[in-house]
Amino acid sequence: MFTFNRRAKKGRLFASSVTDEIALNLELSHCVVEAPCKGRYYRPVPIKKIKYFDVWEGIGKNPGSYTPISRGKLHKQILQIFEKEFSITFTKEEKTILITNINYFIMFREELMANYSKILKKINPRLVLYTTSYIGEWVVLTETLKQLKIPCAEILHGYVDKHYLPYNYLKVGINDAQPDYIFVYSQLQKENVNWGISLDNIRVAGYPEGERRAAELLADSRNRDSIRITFISSMAPAIEKYINILADNLDMKKYEILFKLHPNEYTSWREIYTSLSDKIQIIDHNENDIHHYLVSSDIIVGINSTALYEATFYPANIYILKEDSYENMELLIRSETAFLVEDGRQLLSFILQNKGNSCKSNENIYKRNSISNINSEIRNIIGLE
Repeated sequence: MFTFNRRAKKGRLFASSVTDEIALNLELSHCVVEAPCKGRYYRPVPIKKIKYFDVWEGIGKNPGSYTPISRGKLHKQILQIFEKEFSITFTKEEKTILITNINYFIMFREELMANYSKILKKINPRLVLYTTSYIGEWVVLTETLKQLKIPCAEILHGYVDKHYLPYNYLKVGINDAQPDYIFVYSQLQKENVNWGISLDNIRVAGYPEGERRAAELLADSRNRDSIRITFISSMAPAIEKYINILADNLDMKKYEILFKLHPNEYTSWREIYTSLSDKIQIIDHNENDIHHYLVSSDIIVGINSTALYEATFYPANIYILKEDSYENMELLIRSETAFLVEDGRQLLSFILQNKGNSCKSNENIYKRNSISNINSEIRNIIGLE
């Protein structure tokens, strides 16, 4: 298993909300491998005997490899070809992303595949588990696994539906660098995405970390004097106006408002949200996982975030703001576990009326007994049942 390496501090450990719980409960013999995240490893972690592996180790240092100057020239030439072909001009941020993909898919692809091959041949797995299969390093891993004829299964790292581009295809088989199997959260999700692989290979498994954390936190939930409203950021500045309307119109002796930022905003939120009310609490750190805030909230508000799906584990009213990309929350709205809100005044009205539908059961969103389901699917894939 290659872990989901975006970790959050939990006590003295750094935890992964996607793969740790699975890695700790795999029934068959296994090897857990972690790649660096943003240039570093976050440790210690809950998993014993974890192996650390940087696929970029030694890349570009071989004789005949690209020099920094030749690399820069080739990046520029390829970007110019794309801009001319599609009659567009890339932004600085877009160029950074494209250069990363050029490195993975054109300039260093063979060297990266060779590095993956070394570790795979050493371990000789019957199945490889990983996440985010559409990101450069994992696309190259997938191609390597196909070449070595080793099956692979992706563990979803967030809730996706038919609006999420990386998983939706016009037809099966267009992209041959996809995982052989995908472990999804529910039958509802399986049926509402245009997967690029056979539907038989979409396996309904559930969400182990969410299931575990909800059981743990709900058993120790505490009463509060105030009604807590938590806004979940999806890096959309439009959310600011909703926060301010509530802060200006609610009795802040009765209510409290938290704004949980996206990790990518922790250092820049003051430039993004320039007029935020000073009556609210900003969460700009990873000292607690998202479940810590969800379980302690009476009302959860956002536009587009997996955290809004995870909120269904808890007895809170969930509101989806009708702003750009809210469509990604369609399954929440269709399943009537969340309310769609047109504007700030309607949100205020819903809250004052206590209009909501706090989730009694979210089994249509996350299948239960996820650890058992995943172990069963692994045995099935490798032919043990």
